[in-house]
Amino acid sequence: MVKRSIQKIVVTGPESSGKTMLAQALAERFQTRWVPEFARYYVANMGRPYTHNDLALIYQGQKNWETWFCNNMFHSPALPVLVCDTDWTVLRIWEQYGYPGLPSVLPETDSWEQATDTFYLLSTPDFPWQPDPFREHPEERWQLFELYQNLMEERHLPFLKVEGSLENRLAQVVGVLLGKS
Repeated sequence: MVKRSIQKIVVTGPESSGKTMLAQALAERFQTRWVPEFARYYVANMGRPYTHNDLALIYQGQKNWETWFCNNMFHSPALPVLVCDTDWTVLRIWEQYGYPGLPSVLPETDSWEQATDTFYLLSTPDFPWQPDPFREHPEERWQLFELYQNLMEERHLPFLKVEGSLENRLAQVVGVLLGKS
């Protein structure tokens, strides 16, 4: 059972691990809205390949979207939380994995990363790979998963590892959030 007050649920993990499907399913289950992944829209509309420096803009864009959705969208009385399809964790891992050895372009400290009202769902890559123009690492998904899990543990973030079918993941999450497991 989740013992702390949560205002936000973030679905995070490697690419093609069912994050968007789970975020949408949770929003539907609890009759609330979800924050989509800003990077998809940003990269799709920039007209050029992204660079390391773009990660800082994507970071700020995701943070701004989350703030806007939190302030302007309906939250379900059954579960008054914001559901997010990714957050800063994805950008930290993206930078660590894709740009090793370079100085970070992301903020060193940020209240967004230090929020204590967030519960993370770490999505395992046990779904078949789904090709997508924005996905780059079909063979490295489990390696990336370990980086996410290490980040969660190092920062002492509350998280639930979700696995299996979408129905199984949804049942795991609902059970924990509603205290049924």
